[in-house]
Order: sequence, then structure tokens, then C-alpha cells
Amino acid sequence: MPGMKIAVVQMESKLGKPAQNLRRAEHYIREAAGQGANLICLPEAFSTSGNILEVADVSVPVPGPETEFLCEQAKQADAYLVAGLLERGDDGKYYSTSVLCGPDGTMLGRYRRVHCHELEARYLTGGTKYPVFDVEFGRIGLMQGYDVNFPEVAREYCRRGVDVIVCSALVPEMFAYVANMRLPVRAVDAECVVAFASGIGTNLFAGFGYMGRSQILADPLFLEAERFDFVDGDERMVDLGTEPGVGVVEVDLDRMRRYRAKATLSGDLKPATYWQLERE
Repeated sequence: MPGMKIAVVQMESKLGKPAQNLRRAEHYIREAAGQGANLICLPEAFSTSGNILEVADVSVPVPGPETEFLCEQAKQADAYLVAGLLERGDDGKYYSTSVLCGPDGTMLGRYRRVHCHELEARYLTGGTKYPVFDVEFGRIGLMQGYDVNFPEVAREYCRRGVDVIVCSALVPEMFAYVANMRLPVRAVDAECVVAFASGIGTNLFAGFGYMGRSQILADPLFLEAERFDFVDGDERMVDLGTEPGVGVVEVDLDRMRRYRAKATLSGDLKPATYWQLERE
């Protein structure tokens, strides 16, 4: 598939209104599908919003009714679909999880967010794996909003040859500047496309809003080397600001892979030197 379309959905999820949130998501999924999207990305905790304080009450099993809904939506859209959920694990622990559903209506896998802010860690458990998924158009990696702070995540996916990283996010607006600054850097770190699907609205329990700024970014080094018609800053091929909606862009992953094969930094990495404890 030389050219494929990625869609990011920016939506507000209402606290205590899961049915409404599913209907709202369905509306945007249909809109993205109508624009020919092959990969549709929803925010983190899209069905509940970031109701961490009540995670024991609002979390859902994976798989479960919510993933059945997502799989059916993916099938109807004839697209791959990524969405974030608050998961109640079989182990009795709670996770912020992203799931990937395929156009055949099956759940292909999940990612449990590895990094948790110290306040979240009182309620959530971090995952331990960075799964990759080989699909029709390439290789997908999953991450979530807080992971953007850690270059190690992007570099791990780079090492695994991921073509697209989907980052479902629900980032407090107070961190918007830093998150927005780090996103294009992560595209460089990972040497791939990053789809950042971010929630908006207000968390009434916590008293803050969410940043939005859903975007789809390409590695600017790739754009420059391949002589795309772009200037600095245009690596954000889509940026939805703070309004609800859908952003869709067509990307040529084959072209990106050809660039990466000749320009990757992976061969110059020195893994034996990283994270070494200083010897006394």
C-alpha cells in the first residue's frame, strides 16, 4: 500500500457518560472512514475520560463489551482502529491500555501504558512490554500520552522497525507546551510517523482541562531529505488545535522506508554504553 490514510480523532469524553462517549466516538469513526482512513486513532480513556480516582468503578475488562464495540466499528469502517481504555485486568490491577482492532472485526492486541505519573501510580499499574503489530500497510507500535516524556519508548519502536506509532493521549493542558515540543522529537527518535490522538474537555474531579492538539507528524529529517514541499514546522501534517473533530492525512510509507534504509541512525547506536551503573 504505497499511500495510506491515517486519521486522528479529537473528542471530549464526558465523566459518567460512557454510552454517550461511545456514540460520539462512533460519529467520528464514521467521519474518518468517509474520508478513506485506513488507520483511525482515538484518545486515551475515550469511553470514560481520565476518571482515575474511580478507576475501580469505571474500568472495563479487555476483551469485553467496549472492545466488541471497537471491533465492530473497525469492521464497519474497513479500517484498523486504535483506542485507549481504562482496563481492569484479570490480575485485579488497573491499567491505561490501548487496543488495536482490525478491519476483520477482531482485536489484534493491546498495549498497557508502561510509564505512570507518580500520582497515577497510586491507582494504575504500568505495563512492561512494547508490542508491535504487522498489518496490511506496515508495522504499528502503540504508546500513550505520558510515554511522550520518555525517548526510550520511541527508540525501542525504532529498533523494532515500526512505521507508525499511535499515541492515544489525555494530557492535562498544563503540560501542553512540553508535550507539543516533544512530539516532533519523538518522530525523529523513532524515525517514523507519529499519530497523536488527544482528548479535550475538562476533568471536573481534578479541576483541569486537556490539551487537545491532536496531530500527525512525520520525521522532519525524512521530509527534508526526500525534498518534500515543507518548511520547518510543517512536520505536523495535521494539527486539530483545541476543537473536536477528525484530521486525516495520506502518507507514503514505502517512501519513508526507502529513506530510513539509507539514513537510519540505528547502526550507530552504542547500546552497551547506555544505562550502565557507574562503578566505584
